[in-house]
Amino acid sequence: MRGVKTFASGAGFVTRALVTAQPDSPGSQMIVVALEPGERADLSAWRAQGMRASATGTVDFTGLGADRFTRVGGPDDYQVQPHFSGGAWRFLAVQLGGLEALLDAWRGHLVATGRGEDPHQLARLGEGVIAAETARLWVARAAAVVGEEGDPDGIIAYVNLARLAVERAGLDLLERAQRSVGLQGFLRDHPLERLTRDLATYLRQPGPDRALTEGARHVLRAPRASGGLWLDEA
Repeated sequence: MRGVKTFASGAGFVTRALVTAQPDSPGSQMIVVALEPGERADLSAWRAQGMRASATGTVDFTGLGADRFTRVGGPDDYQVQPHFSGGAWRFLAVQLGGLEALLDAWRGHLVATGRGEDPHQLARLGEGVIAAETARLWVARAAAVVGEEGDPDGIIAYVNLARLAVERAGLDLLERAQRSVGLQGFLRDHPLERLTRDLATYLRQPGPDRALTEGARHVLRAPRASGGLWLDEA
């Protein structure tokens, strides 16, 4: 083997690494590589604002022999559509967990400080609940769409739009929670501080503009009325 994997979460801790390899034959190949704890991992470049505990780094596989890995599936199975793009609903579920954890911490702060009955705080909290529930509904619907046999282009389009909906909900929730709690939420001993850093970092997933425009293009070309766009996908 030769090559490295960058931005590998759990580097140094994961002992069965799932990576994409490029064999001599055509097509990419998913493999599971057996590693010892700490082996070949370099975390020195991970200086992100949030998700510092994710142990994200570079793993160098150069020099490992065939006895250290096992093939998973066949060539190019990893990128088969619609499951490659549609599978993004899974990281949306993780983002949703971050939103809900942030909402709970924010609500707990208002209760603990006795500020929750202030009408301005209630309005912010209500808007935050709407944002979190909006994300939950999109994620649940995206999971259902992917789980059914439907139009592959429609499945990909829906999940792409769900990505942007959840991102928007997360950014709205972050803004309202930070405005509500104020400076205390930026102090390191406050539970909101780490949650907001981690969520803001994890919301930055690749290709958001492409996901939005591809989702919109599907809608533009669809022959159905808006209320029936996704009937075959769930």
